[in-house]
Amino acid sequence: MITVFDIYALALLLVSMSLFVHRYVRQNPPVYPYLIIATTCLVANWLGETGGGIYAMALLIAASFSFLGCLLYPSWRNMSSPVDAAPTQPSEN
Repeated sequence: MITVFDIYALALLLVSMSLFVHRYVRQNPPVYPYLIIATTCLVANWLGETGGGIYAMALLIAASFSFLGCLLYPSWRNMSSPVDAAPTQPSEN
């Protein structure tokens, strides 16, 4: 029987993996955000099948926000230190 958790998890997994492949062809994206999304979809689908519906939906929503993070911030490695930032010079007194 196909449930809403199957459809949601599969759709999110397919979209995130296609985004990863698209970015992999053009640049070198980190793998760990996409791996976290795939693992979360797997666990949420398993929880949805075994009767943990509210927890499965919460995990799928969290994975959706993680996907939005991957979509809006493509280079997670450069978020903390921008490349264009000017280096600071020590002041001479």
